[in-house]
Amino acid sequence: MSKFFFYFNINFFFLLISFTTFGQNLTPLRNYTFDQVAKNEEVNYIIIEGCVSLYSAMTELTKKKYPDLASQFFEIANIVYPYGIISLQKIRNISSEKAEKLFFEKVSKLTIRYVDEMNTIGKKTGSFFEGSFFGEDLKFCQEVTSSLNLLIQENLNSQKN
Repeated sequence: MSKFFFYFNINFFFLLISFTTFGQNLTPLRNYTFDQVAKNEEVNYIIIEGCVSLYSAMTELTKKKYPDLASQFFEIANIVYPYGIISLQKIRNISSEKAEKLFFEKVSKLTIRYVDEMNTIGKKTGSFFEGSFFGEDLKFCQEVTSSLNLLIQENLNSQKN
């Protein structure tokens, strides 16, 4: 019987440690500047991965109650998604197939962490954003997405000329 409690206590301890470090892994994206995003491919990747994950989390959290809003988040995530693959491919010097698979895995895991954390905050405050950095990060991601769209338009226009 004492072995059971010993194993239970050890498992509980590791579970507690994983839960306390869980929230620490989610760091504000707005800690980075646009200059850093533009000049540093590692930072660019971190931001794109975070934004796609945040948009995906918002899609999951809003799809039942606000399907139109969820659809908008889904569309935005899909606009940014390919740039995460390209960025990861550059950083790791891997094939696009490997980068796509790895990016999908990373975004999926990060999305789950965002959803879990937002649900926890939502239960405490009644809002996914109150007392967190998620609202500011969503605004930051919107600015990053707008900048990406602008770069795409400029690139398309320069190819036409």
